[in-house]
This record gives sequence, structure tokens and C-alpha cells, in this order.
Amino acid sequence: MQSNITFPFASNEHARLREVREVVDPEQRGDRFVQKIAERVSNLFGTPSSLVSVVESDHQWFLAKTGIDLETMPRDYSICSRAIMSDQPLILPDTLEHPEFANHPAVMLSPKVRFFVGAPIILSSGFRVGCVCAIDVSPHDTPSQEAIQELQELADQVVTHLERQHASRSGGSQSRRDQIVNDARQDFLALVGHEFRTPLTVLLGNAKLLAGYFSGEVHIEPQQRDEFTHRSLAAIVSSGDHLHRLIERVIHFANLQNGELFLAEETIPCSDFLQSVVEPVEPVVIAEQRTVETRCSDEVPAIHGDGEQLLLALSSLVVNAAKHGEGDIELFAGLGEGHKLRLTCADQGPGCSEEQIKRSGQPFSVGGDLDRRSVSGLGLGLPLANKIAELHGGMLQTGKDTKQSWVEIVLPGWRCGALAR
Repeated sequence: MQSNITFPFASNEHARLREVREVVDPEQRGDRFVQKIAERVSNLFGTPSSLVSVVESDHQWFLAKTGIDLETMPRDYSICSRAIMSDQPLILPDTLEHPEFANHPAVMLSPKVRFFVGAPIILSSGFRVGCVCAIDVSPHDTPSQEAIQELQELADQVVTHLERQHASRSGGSQSRRDQIVNDARQDFLALVGHEFRTPLTVLLGNAKLLAGYFSGEVHIEPQQRDEFTHRSLAAIVSSGDHLHRLIERVIHFANLQNGELFLAEETIPCSDFLQSVVEPVEPVVIAEQRTVETRCSDEVPAIHGDGEQLLLALSSLVVNAAKHGEGDIELFAGLGEGHKLRLTCADQGPGCSEEQIKRSGQPFSVGGDLDRRSVSGLGLGLPLANKIAELHGGMLQTGKDTKQSWVEIVLPGWRCGALAR
């Protein structure tokens, strides 16, 4: 199962697309008011090209543009796809100097963008539908704060114009937009609830295992009892700490207005990170007479991303392998085809089908108890890992050979970080 996707998805992408299609009318292409804004942006930054873009599911189209003949562009080639991941402007004086964009298709291939500055178009609902940006094939000096401020004000003018036109078309009714926001909040509650449940499930699993040992229901060899008790208690503490950190992340990195969860980017040493994934699950695996090991390629000294979210995603895969797989488990980080970062969980079981991976993209539902969580018959490990992979601009894929089967998170190569010196 292969994909060339190079752009991240917002956690509320499904609702964002509904809002795009509700508010922005394709018949507004070439709108005179918006065209003047595009021209002002080009003059403001001294660039031959500017865009007022609308980012759709797999492409972007332009409400207005200067210096570009295209009517649409694949989302893979769209730097605006990255610009709409934040409320803050995206400023790239020289794209080749930024690890995330140095190998971007729009930089490596035509039009070979070297300068980009864009402000997201943020509707009153909080959804970012597109971007007002200036583009050049030559690098520029960093724009002044005054220029950036004016760019944001121009993006705000686009918002006012779009929402006035929507109000005119809808007769002033906001019912459909209100429903989109309400649905987004419900999806957010479901996602966050499942994020909290994953470390809680691991914690409870270790607590029950330890209780079973003390009650005599679980047999542990005498020479292994001290180590077993130590590992189980450490796993309970580790899972509790992870749950606490997740709650803190949600408090600080979530937008409750439109149900969006943001990433808290950091650079994490690979070996320590993978070990932190398996330690809480290890006692349960060992009790089943199996082992779980980690391995980092020399090419992956560190990983750049949201450490807590990636820990959650990989924990979900390891828990799935412990519950449904066979034989020993290996968690591996390496570089694959196209210099992509691969975070792979493998065992000797039958593995997942491609159909199961496709179904992992379906939305969560609110509710469900800890022992019977599912999405269309799937355990929550795959859907949760898939959502977190998409937030990082990656994907979930599966594979098998004669010895192993695996599920892996495939991320852009620039997320293979370097350790700070």
C-alpha cells in the first residue's frame, strides 16, 4: 500500500472541508474585490505571483491570483496546505533553508518556489479554508512585521467578504454552519476520549496483571517475581504519567471553538523514545511468554514531531500486536523508500489487511466502554494511529513477508531529526 501524500491533515479536516464547501462558492473565482487583494499582496512583498487559495481535500483552487496561469493545483504541491495548519502566518524567506520544505514538490519541481509568505483565511467559525500568500522563485529577506500585519489584515478582509456573500446566499441563516461546528466538537470529544483511554487501558492491564499475581491467578516463576513486580509498577506509573501529559497537551494545544487539536513539535532521541513506548506494555507481553524489542537505524538518531501523540500512536500499535498478534514483537525506526521515516511494529501474526487500514480512516464515535471499543469492527489502535499519522503529514500502511507482518506509520523524511549538540 503506497502513497505520495506529503501534506498534513488537520484533526478536524472532515468538518473543515464541510465548512469550505458551505461558505466558499466556486462561482466566486475571479471576484473583483478578492482580485484586488491578490494584486496588493504581490506589490506588498515585491513578488511576481500571489494567490488567494482555497484548500480542498486533494487539491487547491484560487479565488484570485497574479502571475500564475493554473486554475487548480494538486494538494501535494501546495505549500498552502501547510499554511492552513496554524493560525499564524507561514514565513519562508528561503524554502531551501527550511528542512520541512527543502524537498517539497513545489520547491524541487516546477515552479521551484524559493520564497513564500502566507496568512491563513480563518473564518469566524475558526476553520481555516485557504491562504493569502506571496510567492517567488528567488529567495527574499525576511519580511517586516508591518508587512506581515498587513497580510493578515488582507486575509481578514477576504473572510469578511466571503461571509457576507454566504449570508446573502443563505438568507442570513447560519444553521448549517452551526451544525458543522457542533459536529466538529463531537468528533473532538470522541478523539480526545480515545486518546485518554489508550494509556488508561495499558495502566489497567498492568494493574489487573499485578492483582492477579498477588491473588495467585497469575503464575510467575520465583526468580522472576521481583523483576515482574518492579516492571509492572513502573508500567503503571509510566502510563499514569502519559495520561497526565496528554491531558496537559489537550488543555494547551486544543481549540475548543472548532474541535481542533494542534501538534506540540519537539525533537526526541529515537532510542529513548521507542523504549518509552514499549516499557508500559512489556509486563503484559512477558506474561504471555513473548518479548518486545526496539531498534533504531543509525540513520534515525532522533524524531521530530509531537512526542506524546507519536507515543500514543505507537503504543496503540504495540497494544494491538500484543492482543491480536503472535510471537515476539519488534518496534523499529528506519528510513524507507523515498527517504520516508518508517515507524514499524512487527510480529509473527497474520497482520492487518489493506481493507482494515482503509477503514481506519473512518471517524470515531462518542461513547463505548473500554473493553469493546471499535470503529466498524476495528480496535481503536489503527484508527487512532492513522489520525495521528495524518496530523504529522504521514499515513498508516501494512505489509508482510514470509517471516513477519507489520503495521507502520510512514512520515515525511524531514521528521527524521538530528540530536541537538
